[in-house]
Amino acid sequence: MDTVRQSLAITLVFALLAAAMWALRKKGAIRLGARQARGGMLESRAKLVLSQQHVLHVVRIGQQDVVLALHPSGVTLLAELPCGLPSTEHRTAGAEP
Repeated sequence: MDTVRQSLAITLVFALLAAAMWALRKKGAIRLGARQARGGMLESRAKLVLSQQHVLHVVRIGQQDVVLALHPSGVTLLAELPCGLPSTEHRTAGAEP
């Protein structure tokens, strides 16, 4: 009897979760899937692979660039770059900006 009661409780929780997600999707508060809106506020500017598990990313969020380090333990914010700095495009060694 206890197993039936627990199964019904878990089913009820999942049903409520599904209903809440459906309502939030209809409202536009969340998006599911890999869709990306064009002209959004998030843009990948540069990527540097240091090793198989360590990568540096420069990401523009609105009008600010941030440097992120991705590693097996998670993500670390390395720097916040104010807007108006030179572009993050690749430059040849020794070339002046």
